[in-house]
Amino acid sequence: MIAHNARPSGGLCVLQSLDSMHIAPSSVADVELIGPDAPKFSESITLLAGGDPADALQPALPYSVIVKNNGARPLALLGVRFDMVSRQKKPYSVVHYADTLRHPEKTTLIPGAMRFVCAEPSYTYMVLRRESHVDRRSSMNLENLASAVRVAVSLDCVAFDDGQFAGPDSNGAFDRLQREREAECALIEEVRKAASGVEALLAQAIEAPDKPARRALAKEFHTALAAGELAARVGNHRLRIALWRDGSRLR
Repeated sequence: MIAHNARPSGGLCVLQSLDSMHIAPSSVADVELIGPDAPKFSESITLLAGGDPADALQPALPYSVIVKNNGARPLALLGVRFDMVSRQKKPYSVVHYADTLRHPEKTTLIPGAMRFVCAEPSYTYMVLRRESHVDRRSSMNLENLASAVRVAVSLDCVAFDDGQFAGPDSNGAFDRLQREREAECALIEEVRKAASGVEALLAQAIEAPDKPARRALAKEFHTALAAGELAARVGNHRLRIALWRDGSRLR
């Protein structure tokens, strides 16, 4: 899944013309950024698109980058940042994420793999799905992007399939993902405790011989609880893998 968050930008490192969009040096060893002006960009996009890029994709290429995993470990999280300056001289930025932290074994960013990322995410999806068109709204968004006077792209963050996190992380993804994981863990524990309390209540009611109606209904509820979907959903919920950096694993 790919998400994006935008916020005001500061300290841009950009160029004066979109004829050569600025590609910042990769902040993570073995994770390469291939810009539109790079000799291997054309060959790479042809491979990713499954042939010559569709006509609808061509206008998006100047605002795109290809990320290649040159390392030995799969990536379970990727964050690519685009910094823009509008014609009104207003800086703004967006970070696009590809997140398979819940199922790191399903990542496509294995060693040697590449991913196309465009500042307008619909074109990213178009390449991922090997489609040939986008909707009108996406085209209009690209037209707005084309009005920018400055564009730069950089690698914002990655996480490997063991949870190791790296990169400048300008949007605070590390802390946000950790908070979300902790919140999910807490809720799962609360639900488990509540389910245990309900089970104990029903077990006590089943043992009440002086209240047959209550006892019969308690048996019915207990059977439903044992066969219900809640326990299965709680037990099968996949948390994102725990992230860690700076030599310390966080749980």
